[in-house]
Amino acid sequence: MDEKTAEDKVKELRLQLYALRDRVTRLEVAAFRAVVAVGSAAMVLGYFVPFLLATKEDDSIGLLPAVVGLGDSGSGPFRGEARLAAIVVGVFALVILVALIALLRLFGNGVRNRPVRVARVCGIVLLVACVFMWLLVFGLTGHFEGRVSAFSPAMLSFTIGGAAALVAAALHPADWRD
Repeated sequence: MDEKTAEDKVKELRLQLYALRDRVTRLEVAAFRAVVAVGSAAMVLGYFVPFLLATKEDDSIGLLPAVVGLGDSGSGPFRGEARLAAIVVGVFALVILVALIALLRLFGNGVRNRPVRVARVCGIVLLVACVFMWLLVFGLTGHFEGRVSAFSPAMLSFTIGGAAALVAAALHPADWRD
């Protein structure tokens, strides 16, 4: 009689273990997808919020118009620097798009290691690019002598998106790994 009770207890504990394992997996997947969603939303939002904020007027500029606007803003000795800034901003917009696509690939079920590694690399590249773009924003703030704010909502969104790509790579659910 005692053996049957012990066997029943073991079966009950195993069922509880399986239920707990399933619950933990669901929580891992939910946390993973929440981070992916926040990062993706931040990157998409970054394309629509101002890249450069004017301090006195309502002339703020978005990321994609900045590519054209910066190239045309230089005159005289600053023409080369303005074109270079426009090229840098254009390449940055492409890096963001690639990172966004890599992050969106993580929404599927059973995502394996390769897309996660690609998202991690894209997140690192995006964060490194964000550092340089913050320096560009600060440089443009100094160049335009107080007419442009040093805070860039778009850069904040892209930085959050890059960090989310790295966090998502760290939170990749264990059951999905190869």
